[in-house]
Amino acid sequence: MKRSLLACLASATLARGVGEAAKRVSLPNWQRTSFNSKAVSLTGGAQVALGILAGTFAIPDRRLRSASLIAVGTGAGAGYIDDHLESRFKAQGKGFHGHLGALKSGKITSGVAKIVIIGSGATLASVVLNYPRSLRDLFSTSVDAALIAGTANLVNLLDLRPGRALKVALVSAGLSGTIAKSSHVVPASVVGSSLASLPADLRGETMLGDLGANALGGQLGVMFARAMPIYGRCLALAGIIGLTGISEKVSFSHVIDNNSVLHFLDQLGRS
Repeated sequence: MKRSLLACLASATLARGVGEAAKRVSLPNWQRTSFNSKAVSLTGGAQVALGILAGTFAIPDRRLRSASLIAVGTGAGAGYIDDHLESRFKAQGKGFHGHLGALKSGKITSGVAKIVIIGSGATLASVVLNYPRSLRDLFSTSVDAALIAGTANLVNLLDLRPGRALKVALVSAGLSGTIAKSSHVVPASVVGSSLASLPADLRGETMLGDLGANALGGQLGVMFARAMPIYGRCLALAGIIGLTGISEKVSFSHVIDNNSVLHFLDQLGRS
């Protein structure tokens, strides 16, 4: 309990500090135009990622701590490339279909680079977490790697409206905290950083961007991998794959806006 509180406080404190510091300096390269044509800062992603990393150091289990650092670090690094270096690639794409289509034509996009980096990081994090020594361990490791990478991508797909991704992260962390049989420090780091970053995100002043969404999703993936039994992880992975596939054809925002309950929850807290 003490470590969980420490992780939550450390994550919230650093995330809040990064947010306040970002307001005092000019960061034109971090400015983007939001869905409603207003200026929004990508510094929300740095807030969340650094906050999570701060809380991760409170994890007592060395393998779990290392897996979290790898997943969050590679997610943030890959996201930074997509957020800030996309124009340096010869081709651009949208969604898995667009990026893989460009790859078939022999062109590398920032999205392809992100897929490789996040996939490699998720695999390494899963190996560190499971230390596979049998076929059963290898299966579990494969599921966890896909779960971590898939969650990193799914959170990115949710970061299209103010507060949406952070709300989902908070609910997920809360549920994980109630069912986890081991360390609660991982969900605590998510809660602390998300709560500290949520107000500015809801106001539309900041957003996670790929950097923050992939880092947050990576930590959530590790959290799921540790909190659930193998059948639960397989079900979660199937759901993530399904949602990712649907997102290639259907807009999440359109579905949410046309469902009264989801629309109410999505709008909750926005200015």
